[in-house]
Amino acid sequence: MSSGTMMVTVVGWAATTPREVVGDGVPFTSFRVASTPRYFDGRQGAWADGRTEWVTVKAFRDVAFNVAASVHKGDPVLVHGRLQTQEWQSETGPRTSLVVEAVALGHDLTRGTARFARRVNVSGQQPGEGSGEGSGDGGEGVPPLSPEEVLGGADQGDGPGSGDETDPWATPADAHLQEAPAMTP
Repeated sequence: MSSGTMMVTVVGWAATTPREVVGDGVPFTSFRVASTPRYFDGRQGAWADGRTEWVTVKAFRDVAFNVAASVHKGDPVLVHGRLQTQEWQSETGPRTSLVVEAVALGHDLTRGTARFARRVNVSGQQPGEGSGEGSGDGGEGVPPLSPEEVLGGADQGDGPGSGDETDPWATPADAHLQEAPAMTP
């Protein structure tokens, strides 16, 4: 990260449907976020809305695919990233807009609930480049797990604490890690 980089966190609502662009270069997804601060107006004795700020969010590479599959217009979101200005020409003359290049992005859980599904990128494949036709993996390289597979059969009593201490989120890159032995009192 360069010393001139301004990092910001934007809390708001996805104002547009994320647009996925793969093309010839680096894949990216962009969408607009509207952020309206609320404050208590003591003179009126009620909550009031401040001025709505609009920013364009851009996410690149694997994050772009995850955003396109997860964020929808109207979703509450948190975006953390590099703030930049983008200058461009419109029919009415030069324009400037704020752009946040996302480093971290997710749903705002103060506004509702969400479900997470880990996505593993196998050997650098892009979505749609599955390991073969008819693989049933949705083009993501790894088939999605059912809730029972993710929980390790917790409903059947063979989850954590029952002798089966495998990590359902472990990836092949984690194979070199070993768990420290449990300390007994």
